[in-house]
Amino acid sequence: MDYITLFLEDDPDPLLLGGKGSNMINLIKAGANVPPGFIVNTRSYEKFFQESEYAEQLNNILSLEFSSKETIRLSAEIKDLILRSSVPEEIQKELNLAYKKMVKNEGEDLSLAVRSSATIEDSSRFSFAGQADSFLYVNSFEEIIISVKQCWASLFSPQSLLYLLQMKKKGLELSLLEIKMAVIIQKMINSDISGILFTANVVNNDQSQMFLNASWGLGNSIADNLVIPDTIILRKENFEILKIIIGKKEKKTIRNPEGTGTIMINVNQDLRKICSLNEAQLRSIHALGLKIEKAFGCPQDIELAIENGVLYILQARPITTLGVK
Repeated sequence: MDYITLFLEDDPDPLLLGGKGSNMINLIKAGANVPPGFIVNTRSYEKFFQESEYAEQLNNILSLEFSSKETIRLSAEIKDLILRSSVPEEIQKELNLAYKKMVKNEGEDLSLAVRSSATIEDSSRFSFAGQADSFLYVNSFEEIIISVKQCWASLFSPQSLLYLLQMKKKGLELSLLEIKMAVIIQKMINSDISGILFTANVVNNDQSQMFLNASWGLGNSIADNLVIPDTIILRKENFEILKIIIGKKEKKTIRNPEGTGTIMINVNQDLRKICSLNEAQLRSIHALGLKIEKAFGCPQDIELAIENGVLYILQARPITTLGVK
């Protein structure tokens, strides 16, 4: 298929699969348990923009030099044109085939996570993570099409445009026409526990330690600072729990029982008082963290989820803040 890349169909290629998508292929090759899925590659992105009913307007806007004062207006204009554009028939056909294959393999009640993967994301040079959008519990082909366009549009969010201006000030010239967006579509994991593992201690820059945040429910509550998670510090070379700080964990994010997306609910009082991960789980996470760091060749920022006792790795990226005070 030209516009859809099945997991492990191609070698890692950030220009085709984006940084996050490329890292995901590397994770699978390294033996990590990654939820099944596929990637709407950057050839889709290019074709969409070339064949958009508003191709000329989009090209003109993306060619502009802009200032920080113009980001909100510019972002709104680009997003409007993208969301009003039709997805080319060839892309829809391939996307539908890949989706139907997933439903056949995973069951009719399949829900999906739709995640953006920009060509400048999750690399050692850029900390673009968090600038573009992800969509959780996408439940139909129609919702996939909308979510993919929203991911493409989020490449031009105000915060993304401001980030690119910052990079320009640092001497990295990045034209809006050069950056592209792949989109990862994979099975949604109904996390009982989620965590973010840094295979180096990002608080004190100690690379002999691992630093882990964990909480109940889905991981966006940690990533978006919606809860105070547990903090666990592990010795890297030989597993040892050096420190556990129990977070309040007053809320957790779960699937919206009435439709797409998520909701936040209160956490049982007893669960707030204990660590969300037991020693056996910490040992498994520690061992996998070592394996992933070795595979990538540098300290990693790893998103993980546990559903029904099974540990999944959702993504990994290089830690770009080590040594930065």
